[in-house]
Amino acid sequence: MKTDLIGKAFSTQFIVDPTMAAILDDKQIHPVCSTVTMVYYAELASRKVIEPYFEEHENAIGGGIALQHIDMAAIGEIIEMKAEIVSFDGKTLLCEFEGRLKKDHTILCKGNMTQYVLKQEIITELIEKSYKRIE
Repeated sequence: MKTDLIGKAFSTQFIVDPTMAAILDDKQIHPVCSTVTMVYYAELASRKVIEPYFEEHENAIGGGIALQHIDMAAIGEIIEMKAEIVSFDGKTLLCEFEGRLKKDHTILCKGNMTQYVLKQEIITELIEKSYKRIE
């Protein structure tokens, strides 16, 4: 993977729909965008920002995500999630992300995601190891 990645960014947008509301045990808690949805799109943006820079034999796995949910977004609002690479040491890559309302740029969430860049064969071995536990 290239090492001059600091500052590379990726943004994605989504419209909050009813399936994205805060729902636990099949019960809607609040009719607004859930933290789970914010985490999904933060991870998506953090993944998309690094994909163009993989070498053929590389991939990445998630190592952790921390998200602070700051404000609410109603069903029907458009959210923009932006992730930016802030550090990379050749293996551990850290993205910072922020979700904002498209309409007025209200900050909805912010945080960071750690990803580990590994050879695909190592990731395949880790996956196989996990499946051996259920045999």
